Amino acid sequence: MKKINTVAIIGVGLIGGAFGMALRKQKLAGRVIGIGRNEKKLKNAVKLGALTEYSLDYWILGEADLVFLATPVVHIEEMLTKIGPYLKAGALVTDGGSTKENIVSAANKYLPLYTYFVGSHPIAGSEKSGVQFSEAGLFNGAVCAVTPDKLTNKIALSKIRNLWKKLGANVVTLSPAEHDKILAATSHLPHFVAAAMEVSVISKNKNLLSLIGKGFKDTTRIAASSPEVWAEIALANKKNVCKSMKEFIRQTIKLEKAIKRGRSKDIVMILKEAKVKREQL
Repeated sequence: MKKINTVAIIGVGLIGGAFGMALRKQKLAGRVIGIGRNEKKLKNAVKLGALTEYSLDYWILGEADLVFLATPVVHIEEMLTKIGPYLKAGALVTDGGSTKENIVSAANKYLPLYTYFVGSHPIAGSEKSGVQFSEAGLFNGAVCAVTPDKLTNKIALSKIRNLWKKLGANVVTLSPAEHDKILAATSHLPHFVAAAMEVSVISKNKNLLSLIGKGFKDTTRIAASSPEVWAEIALANKKNVCKSMKEFIRQTIKLEKAIKRGRSKDIVMILKEAKVKREQL
């Protein structure tokens, strides 16, 4: 893959920082510029090796061959309404947002025709946030969904796919709508289930904290993620998240009824089905 002269990252947190570190480690970019409002955090990102430099102004986007939007989902949409006038002809734009229909739609609406947008979602990270937790190997072995639509330039799509592969990701290509439907079940739902479990157990059983084991902690680990970020994700993918929650509630009620009625065979059948599906992962 040809080296990219200048990359601009808007939102140098966990994902944006890891993106910059990986680019630099793989020597895939000459300059990696961070853009944001918090100069202290940007200076720290340079110190940690995520960036070669930073700017507090969007004008520097005019020098970027590739722009990576790594802010929270709602802010990615907002950025797409603002950055167009600063971009140079031929600039490639991608993102790291965990919902795609809203972002791809905004890109098609607001970015200039002389630029190229390809939606991306690296499914990597942790419950922690901030560039201080970033690492160059974050994307190694992770799945990265790339989400073209009918307006996506094929050459631009190929470049973004190849870039994520170079960063160590396993690239999956699917439509924005399919992405959001699947991620609602496999990524978004688990966060809300973990949060509900944490609240339902701890708020009513504070004296049981000493008896909580690894299983409960593992199951609810992601409940420690940013509440604001996940509220934005829920609303950005509201329809699909609600469908996934309804199915989860249906399965939970089914298991509850089997337990309440003392039907051992039904309980075993449900748990066996879950065990088989889990072992297929």
